[in-house]
Amino acid sequence: MPQGKQKQRRAVAFPEIEVGDWHGEFAGPPSGNIGQHIQPGPPIKVVEFTYLLVGAVVISPISKFHWPAVVSFWVRTPLTPKRVEAGFMFKSDEIPSVNVSFEVTREQFSEACWLFREKLLKDFHFRIGPGTDNHWPLENWGATFGL
Repeated sequence: MPQGKQKQRRAVAFPEIEVGDWHGEFAGPPSGNIGQHIQPGPPIKVVEFTYLLVGAVVISPISKFHWPAVVSFWVRTPLTPKRVEAGFMFKSDEIPSVNVSFEVTREQFSEACWLFREKLLKDFHFRIGPGTDNHWPLENWGATFGL
C-alpha cells in the first residue's frame, strides 16, 4: 500500500464544438438496419426504419481537433417530423466522441449503400449551426467519391 498523499489526476479538457464547416473520413464499412415497429395509438401506426452506421473521424473547422465519430444515414419516412435540418450532431458526455446523423431520401440511401459496397465513399463534409445542450443542427452535408 503506498504511503503518503495521493497525486490528483488532471482532468483532460476537450475543445468545444465549433460552428462551421467540418470534414471527415469514413473508417471502414458501414452496418445497416431495416425493419418496422408498431407504435401504440390511438391510432396504432406501423413505423418503418432504415439506417446505416459507420465509424469515422471528423475534423473541427478552427482547432482542427480530430473527433472519433459514428455517422448514421437515416431515411425520412412519412411520419418523420417536418424539419429543415439536414441532420444533427450530438456530443457524448462520457467520452470524447460525436455522433453525426445525416437525414437522407430513399434514393440517397440506395446510392450511399451502392457507393459504400463499391468502396467509393471516403471523404465527407458538413456544416453545423449554433446548437444547445450538446446538440447541433446540420445545415448541409455531402460526400465525395470517384468513379
